[in-house]
Amino acid sequence: MKPAILAALALLGATAVYAQPSIEIGPGGAQIHPGGPPAGPHEERIVRDEGPCRVTIIRRIDEYGRRTTRRIRECDEDEDE
Repeated sequence: MKPAILAALALLGATAVYAQPSIEIGPGGAQIHPGGPPAGPHEERIVRDEGPCRVTIIRRIDEYGRRTTRRIRECDEDEDE
């Protein structure tokens, strides 16, 4: 009987630790993430106009939590001609 009770308590303790929320504080402000596995792949696109050029920033998080950032600079050809 004792091993069954100990196994149940160990399972409940492991579940409680896994469900703890995390808090991140960074340049984008504070973010609170509930416990559990990360949310799947995510992609964010930011487009900025810098003079005659346009810069597109693509930030991706894959299913394993790896982050990649890609910057694409597109400039118009001379408009004077």
